Amino acid sequence: MVLFLLAGFLVVLGLAALAQAEAAQSALDAYGESWWSRAPAVEGAKQAAVRMAFAQSGMVQGVIHAALALVLAARFGKGGNALRIGTIVYGAWHCVVGTFTLGLTAGVAPTAIVMAAVVELAAGVLLIVFMVQRDGVAWFSRPRH
Repeated sequence: MVLFLLAGFLVVLGLAALAQAEAAQSALDAYGESWWSRAPAVEGAKQAAVRMAFAQSGMVQGVIHAALALVLAARFGKGGNALRIGTIVYGAWHCVVGTFTLGLTAGVAPTAIVMAAVVELAAGVLLIVFMVQRDGVAWFSRPRH
């Protein structure tokens, strides 16, 4: 269930990043042809280009991570220890990304990015905890016919 929720959250984040990329592209287009004649316009165009690149990167990462979460969640019915270990690694990755995002951007990032990092960190911790608990280990070790 956590993986399905995380996948939905990542899809929403990917769509938000798409909207940010579109807004950055609009800002870049607003500078138009006169950007070379004024230094502030050049700086604004550079900032818009950087925002667009980051938003596009976030969109791609969100879609890839959402697809991976859906693949892992869809395979839970068949189980297996490799899937459990893969889910632990996936949860650990989200813990690392969430921690670094909080550590590097907590003071300067918008509240939405900080909240997304907290949700990502919490989902990663939940995945790890559920996979190493006795019930989780028993689920993946059960006999399958």
